[in-house]
Amino acid sequence: MIFRIGDKVTIVGPSTNFVQQFKDETGTITNIVEGDAYPYEVQMENHHSPLGFAENELAPTDFLEVVNDSIDALWAADTEPVEDEVNHPSHYTWLPNGIEVIDITELLNFNLGNVVKYTLRAGHKHDEPLTDLRKAAWYINREIERLEATQ
Repeated sequence: MIFRIGDKVTIVGPSTNFVQQFKDETGTITNIVEGDAYPYEVQMENHHSPLGFAENELAPTDFLEVVNDSIDALWAADTEPVEDEVNHPSHYTWLPNGIEVIDITELLNFNLGNVVKYTLRAGHKHDEPLTDLRKAAWYINREIERLEATQ
């Protein structure tokens, strides 16, 4: 289980038609029912009682805000990358407004952080992005295996 009671979450991938109506709504996890197919009870602002969601239907609201801010920043300004191969390598600092890949990856677990890292650096560290994209896929598969092993 990656979420805890009190976490702010956004409904990102509803798996049923009923739950589809809640896509992009935010709420707070109020209870976790171990072993349930939809273990995370989420209280949304505009609903009287909490609803149950599966882990893959939720994303941390803070993470989505960082990603959305990063995407907005990509379109808002063009900044020169800082060339410092140890502290600020250019393949991790190409995002505008001073956002670095590590600012996003530190919000995630190891596997998911690496998925983001390799995806964002694809085509920036090497001319050929396929190696980085294959590495991102490797970490996605590793995370899937990890989650399946805990079920």
